[in-house]
Amino acid sequence: MYKTLLAVFVSASCFAQVTIPDGTNLRVRLDRTISSATADEGQTVAMSVIEPVKIGDQVVIAEGAQVTGTITMASEKRRMGRSGKLDFSIDRARAADGEWLALRYEVTRKSGESHAVRTGVITAGVAVVFWPAAPVMLLMKGKDVTINKGVAFDVFTDVNHTMRQTGAPVTGAPRQVVGGGAATFTVTSTIPSADIELDGTFVGNTPTTLQVSAGLHHVTVRSGAKIWQRSMQVTSGSQVSLNAVFGDPVSRR
Repeated sequence: MYKTLLAVFVSASCFAQVTIPDGTNLRVRLDRTISSATADEGQTVAMSVIEPVKIGDQVVIAEGAQVTGTITMASEKRRMGRSGKLDFSIDRARAADGEWLALRYEVTRKSGESHAVRTGVITAGVAVVFWPAAPVMLLMKGKDVTINKGVAFDVFTDVNHTMRQTGAPVTGAPRQVVGGGAATFTVTSTIPSADIELDGTFVGNTPTTLQVSAGLHHVTVRSGAKIWQRSMQVTSGSQVSLNAVFGDPVSRR
């Protein structure tokens, strides 16, 4: 999730025929602290790519690209000194063409291994490559397990992926709109970390602020099978707040 202002992609450039090889290394970090006291099994874990991945001179996975995982184990501390339990998987990363790439924890896929069934990073023994100043508290007697924002892991792509030759940008950071006036969208949702698409282009996750050009824009917010959509005509200098309220599997308000 971007914490600074995001902007609409103002131009698009086609990819050459570039393939991200199976086993490509990614360094990813947690975007939010997670704790066994508050986490629920099945909950989405928000992460992002720390360093851009390049094939030749093209950025194929951008710095800050979205990575998602899933809480695989969560139970809070109990009486009699029994500690909490917490673990999560790292499932997929978004390539620069907007496609999702499945991830695994080792360079070489084990025989018969499938990314369809995930183990948690702690269970799998995934190496931590960076610790924030406040260390993680793992399985301490009588304590809840807390894994801090900023903790980073090395993971690997689980598939060969040929970049789509569409108008997807090759850089990760959206550029600020220049000329023609600008307006601001602040997008939130009742389900955190939902995907935001602006005029058909993925631009980040809720909650975030988008700087857009004046004119007609179509906003889509997705969380799993749930979809929220709205089209809005905005004027230069206007500030618009949108809150995607998810109800039924398809919600258009």
